[in-house]
Amino acid sequence: MATATITAPSTDEELLGLVGPLVETLLTWSYEGTTRCERIVADVAGCYGRTVDVTFLADAAFVSVGERTLAFSREPVVPNLNQVSALRGLLDEIDAGGVAPAAAAARLAEIRALPVRWSAPWQVLGLVLFSVGFGISVQSTWQEVGVSAAAGLLVGLIVVGGQHSKRVAIVEPFVASVAVSALVLVLFKHGWLHGGPIQLMVPALFYFIPGDAISAAALELADGRITAGAARIVYSVMALLVLAFGALVATVLVQVPARSLFDMTVPGNLGPVAVWGGWVLFALGVMLTFSMLPRDFPYALGLVLLTAIAAAIGTHLFGDPVGTFLGAVVMTVTALLLERLPSLPPAYVLYLGAFYVLTPGSHGLRGLESWLGGHPIEGVTSLGTMVVLLTAIALGMLVGAALVRPARGVL
Repeated sequence: MATATITAPSTDEELLGLVGPLVETLLTWSYEGTTRCERIVADVAGCYGRTVDVTFLADAAFVSVGERTLAFSREPVVPNLNQVSALRGLLDEIDAGGVAPAAAAARLAEIRALPVRWSAPWQVLGLVLFSVGFGISVQSTWQEVGVSAAAGLLVGLIVVGGQHSKRVAIVEPFVASVAVSALVLVLFKHGWLHGGPIQLMVPALFYFIPGDAISAAALELADGRITAGAARIVYSVMALLVLAFGALVATVLVQVPARSLFDMTVPGNLGPVAVWGGWVLFALGVMLTFSMLPRDFPYALGLVLLTAIAAAIGTHLFGDPVGTFLGAVVMTVTALLLERLPSLPPAYVLYLGAFYVLTPGSHGLRGLESWLGGHPIEGVTSLGTMVVLLTAIALGMLVGAALVRPARGVL
């Protein structure tokens, strides 16, 4: 971000009235990483000719202006992408100068109050497309398409039904895991499925897998932010355990042995074109699920496909870890280059969907479910794969950020 300043320097109170809510907002949206959040706040203060002391942790933040210090504690969530795009516009205006702190604070309050872009039925459809699109990449079969669509509908109804209740939202991952796992296990019990149930469970539960938190943790640990990184790792492991335990409960409800939870690939029958079509469906699902603006969708879709191509080429030539690393580098470099243009979406909006293509969290869930199902070797293998991919993603994002420094401290 440049250091353009407004005509009249702000007082401590005026500046704190802006950076306080900004810190609170960024903390709630902090899965992009603590370092970038700190830079955004410092750059905004610099636009008003001031300096601030700001520190972000995983779920807490502190900001000092003059002799005043504010502290915040919030649960990080994946933000609505229409709000992220709106905030980027506000930060660009602050960067250009002429927006007083009080006016900027009022604009920020309006952004935080923005409703979701898509209504409940569209969000349910989004979760169905999200599940089907990702499912095709896991197992390119008509069986996967049908099961993912049905399971995605279940998840969509659960998520949308619990949107306005904090207590319901807390148990959503567990309830969804039980419901999806029970559906798949009933089909498996009656002999209507081929292969292992786990690959049919994971796509619909992918919405709850904290892949962004896991990779943010790896990135922060690699960047020396030990407290924030360790906290996110602990949170992510607990989230995966909740999902895995839901699958174990489902085996009791359906009355099948826990060993029914196994991971086995089925040969694909959809063809290569369907796999790429699956990523298009997945990107549409991301738009509807995470409230992306329609004008931002073409760029996000392009980055999803570009990341998938880079990862596929790298995997074909050098193996999965190197392919994931190359995908992360291409994703980061492209997103940071595109966000330099004022008319294009911020980097976070661009690479949220592309990040899911690299799928570190799904390996963790598959590993835990295999382990709980009495298949420790398969479980340890999948968990080991997750660790390797996390490292590849973190290093890829670090290399990408080093190659292309952000032009401004925007999201």
